[in-house]
Amino acid sequence: MAEYNKVEPKNVYPTPGGDGALRAIFYNLAQVGDKVVLNNPSYSMYKVYTSVRGLKAIKVNLKEDGNWWKMDFDKFLEEAKDARLVVIDDPNNPTGSPMLKAEEEKIKALAETVKGFVLIDEAYYEFSGYSAVKLIEKYPNLMIVRTLSKAFSLASFRVGYLIANEEIVKNLMKGSTPFDISLPGLIAGITALENPSYVKDVVKEITKNREYLFKGLTKLGLKVYNSLTNFLFVKDERELLTPLLNKGIAIRKPLSGYYRISVGTKEQIDTLLNYLGEIIENRNSK
Repeated sequence: MAEYNKVEPKNVYPTPGGDGALRAIFYNLAQVGDKVVLNNPSYSMYKVYTSVRGLKAIKVNLKEDGNWWKMDFDKFLEEAKDARLVVIDDPNNPTGSPMLKAEEEKIKALAETVKGFVLIDEAYYEFSGYSAVKLIEKYPNLMIVRTLSKAFSLASFRVGYLIANEEIVKNLMKGSTPFDISLPGLIAGITALENPSYVKDVVKEITKNREYLFKGLTKLGLKVYNSLTNFLFVKDERELLTPLLNKGIAIRKPLSGYYRISVGTKEQIDTLLNYLGEIIENRNSK
């Protein structure tokens, strides 16, 4: 992991999936009543851990900006002043949009303003191509979470990691055990990281298929947003979840009036578009 990210081993904490890193942070670096600042929407587990730990969540709404979404950085920075944790998934889930784009000026402002820690969740780093990893030594309260569940296609093996200042890693590892990641997970993770060309092929294929899906959904009259991930964010008020599920296709509805659709193979995309076209046509004819 250290070699893959061009950092030292002392800066890496391997965890059971990216969620394992998030859980370690929320359980060990925050106390009941502490303030956590999040973008809204963002990855659902942030809210789960915030609630379970009795933390105070402040949600700063993202702004729609053409075919992208952007964070209200000034408001976010203002809220960070008395926060124990600020958490940013970059690219954002579920919108697929870039947030900080590893811009040092913004990360510096957050790191120097927050009372506690800045956590950037780079689960989709391999798709976005930008990272704040190089800044961890410069800003000792900065943490980066990564996972092998996305571009590495190892979701069920549960392998992720945290990259941070040595002191943060030391403190978080005190609560870990030698058994947190299974042996199959360790073997799969090491093998995957030793063969990064595979990931490049996956990213290339998904990027191509994402554009194909984008064009197909747009032709059906749906409002589709640009994405730097392996999914697309779609705006539509119609009920699409159940009729698609009845056809054996599962998509997500993270917000009312919005859907998140994962990018599959070209054949899977064609199947989705055909069924979706039928559903929309039937709805329009009623």
